[in-house]
Amino acid sequence: MKELIGFFGEKLSVEHSSDYISFIEEFYNNAPNAYHSLDADGYFLKVNDTELKMLGYTREELIGKKRFFDLQITLLTENAEEFYRQFKQTGSTRNLELELVSKTGNHIQVLLNANAIYDKDGKFIASNSVIVDITHKKALEKELMEKNQELNHLNEQLFHTNQEKNRFIGIASHDLQNPITNIKLIAGKFRKTAQNLTDSQKRWIDELVSTSERMSSLIKNMLSVNRLERESISPEIDFHNIVQILTTSLNRFEEIANRKGISLHFESQVPIFMAQTDQEYLTEIIDNLVSNAIKFSYADSSVSVKLECTSSYFEIAVQDQGQGILPEEMNLLFGRFQKLSAKPTSNESSTGLGLSIVKELAEQLGGTVSCDSQIGKGTCFTVKFKS
Repeated sequence: MKELIGFFGEKLSVEHSSDYISFIEEFYNNAPNAYHSLDADGYFLKVNDTELKMLGYTREELIGKKRFFDLQITLLTENAEEFYRQFKQTGSTRNLELELVSKTGNHIQVLLNANAIYDKDGKFIASNSVIVDITHKKALEKELMEKNQELNHLNEQLFHTNQEKNRFIGIASHDLQNPITNIKLIAGKFRKTAQNLTDSQKRWIDELVSTSERMSSLIKNMLSVNRLERESISPEIDFHNIVQILTTSLNRFEEIANRKGISLHFESQVPIFMAQTDQEYLTEIIDNLVSNAIKFSYADSSVSVKLECTSSYFEIAVQDQGQGILPEEMNLLFGRFQKLSAKPTSNESSTGLGLSIVKELAEQLGGTVSCDSQIGKGTCFTVKFKS
């Protein structure tokens, strides 16, 4: 009997050799993975208990009587034989996925790793293989793939539904603009004949104007959100006079501010400042900030707009004297449809869209928006852009 060496390199005595061999046999048979050895023709030479349990055969039914590749259905017989012939030449195979059929007809998906054994003359003697049962893993992969396909299908449906929704909002909002504009024009004409109206009629006209302005603002915000969601329009950058854009925007809010007794102030270092921007985007940013400042300011207060500019950037600050924003609500400012604890001071409507539109438009222009607020003193929103 040849001398045996233990796990730690120690020489084993004769009396310990049989115990050691028994230990190795037990370790081999009860390993967590399946092991087998095949002869030159692919017949089983040796197989552990783990693989027998997996396949449902006895050792006597396999050894010398069945070829391993006859138990698999992944490769055709001729392909399996060609594979084994090439394996005997190359000497190894790694991570080969096969589907085996057990004695009872169950299908088992496995991962095969094998090495060839040669004699001193280089002649193939046998192969030693390790098989890992991946049936459960493959079942989970299949389930995951089916869920992903289902999710992709739902995402596709959602995309088309969202497209239809955006299309409907775009058409509906656009078609509503003309009648709202006509209502405002008619109300304006009635105002010009105020001397012929009773006090009640004047209040009704004022309410009509106020309502149409709210509707117009809501439609404008809906169109803005719809445009941003569709990403159908990119900024059209050109040189514009920033001072003129700001004064034009403030003039539009003069009447609304006057009705609340709020004075609008504009401060600029220069009478003209040319910078690259998208006029429509910047106008919408300013309109939303000024509109919010008026809504959340108390009567008989003021809203100021300040332009600070250099050769590298320009900064627009909109300051009100309103309620201020709670510190714990600052992180909610730019979310869509966010309603904070501060409310419009004259029961004006607020969709919670304005600041989210400001942020998205500012970012599309390569700018930033920030907020500084003190409870009871007011809030200042600042947008900053490169010149």
